[in-house]
Amino acid sequence: MGLNLSSVNQRPYIVKDGKKPVNQKEEQEKSARQPEDEQQNSRSKGLALVEDKPKPFVPNYTAQVQQQQGWQAAKSQIQAQSHYKATQPQATDTFEYQGVSANINIAQILKDFKNTALAIGTPAELQEEVDGYINLIQSQVSKENPNTKLIKSNLKNASTLLDAYISETLNKESKVVENWVDAIFLQQIDFKYNENDINPQFLVKFPERTLNKEQEAQQQAPAPTPQPAVPQVDEELKNMFKYSKQLARENNPKAALLSFQKALTRADELGEESVKSKIYLEVGDIYNDYNYLPQALTSYHKSLESATENTVKIKAHYSMAQIYDNVNQISPALDHYYTTVAYAGEEDNLVAQSVSLAKMGNIYADMYEQESLEYYSSAKDIAAQTDNSKVKGFIASSTADSLSKFGEPQEALKEYSQAVQHYAQADSPLKVAQNYNAAADLMIEYHNLNKAKSLLSKGLNYANQTNDLDLIAEMSGKLEILS
Repeated sequence: MGLNLSSVNQRPYIVKDGKKPVNQKEEQEKSARQPEDEQQNSRSKGLALVEDKPKPFVPNYTAQVQQQQGWQAAKSQIQAQSHYKATQPQATDTFEYQGVSANINIAQILKDFKNTALAIGTPAELQEEVDGYINLIQSQVSKENPNTKLIKSNLKNASTLLDAYISETLNKESKVVENWVDAIFLQQIDFKYNENDINPQFLVKFPERTLNKEQEAQQQAPAPTPQPAVPQVDEELKNMFKYSKQLARENNPKAALLSFQKALTRADELGEESVKSKIYLEVGDIYNDYNYLPQALTSYHKSLESATENTVKIKAHYSMAQIYDNVNQISPALDHYYTTVAYAGEEDNLVAQSVSLAKMGNIYADMYEQESLEYYSSAKDIAAQTDNSKVKGFIASSTADSLSKFGEPQEALKEYSQAVQHYAQADSPLKVAQNYNAAADLMIEYHNLNKAKSLLSKGLNYANQTNDLDLIAEMSGKLEILS
């Protein structure tokens, strides 16, 4: 296709203990030292390369905030497609929906396909090529007797183009779009184009949500970006909104999405743009929680289009930043973190500002750039104005990790000590144990075995207060070896 994405600004892969490289997200999941507010996601949209890195700063909160342009600025591709499992109904699917047939209309298929192309940030030149196939399909489905073989062939060709783009971007073969098309072909397709024929059975199928111990701990913590309040508007719309949120809390995503769609229709009828932005934000969170990232990105983007409240803008941009951060896309992650800080400054949301700055510091630290320390310093100054010990612990722990990478063990040890104190104040024994463990690893690396043994002993006391048997076994094993 002539696309060269090798220069996409991504966070470097990490070589851990001489083993195979792992990406940043995998490494973070294994280290389990992220802030406990992490699960309040973030995940995102607008892809843009940043040639000049933002300089470390303490934000000027009176500066005018620039709105992000989202997909129009797209120049890159998101690795979130590696998680993309969208709309893959199987021939043996047993899902039942009251009063719904097994048919799916070609209009719904084409809409989902176009949304996929949008979500992955398809470049303009490639989009033209894809549109050529889609236009051929459109011309067929408008006929009295459409050529179904031609429709399937063109859809398959278009999916091959998108998968080739994804594969080149990820440096790994991908057939997620082709597999989705193949699964759709197993269904009973109505080739008579009808945009109003939407079959809920073929909306995204959500897997059971399973959380590891770390994610469970994260969900119990306050988020850096509090959820906007229930809209105080038309009583019927307010009740629909509350009911939809309740369905989401009850882990019933399909029903929640359908309910939110009804609320969106009502908001449209009333011209309530601010409510629409909150609905799209909630929908984005549902997709995000179940790792359907392209759909989450689209929803967050739509939320920003109609957002009037800074709380919504903060949540949407932070969510987008987190998605890009987790898939190692540096430029858009920094862009959305930066915007989060700006809007949070206008709202005096010190937690969102400090956490976002610390996460920007993490990105630079992973690139082994010492300017990360300036971001941590700004984050620490802002967090000092709060009584949020978890945020302070996260910043101290992140700073310690960075100093450890830069070969400054004594300074790193001081920061780990601060992290332990803050997390102890926050009654977070898991985080305390993890930071003791990290500090012990640092001392082992510098052959200070007595210090390492002491740190492990203290940390194990906290680990035993948790249900993390893996961490307990790891720390106990190290102690046994040192003894």
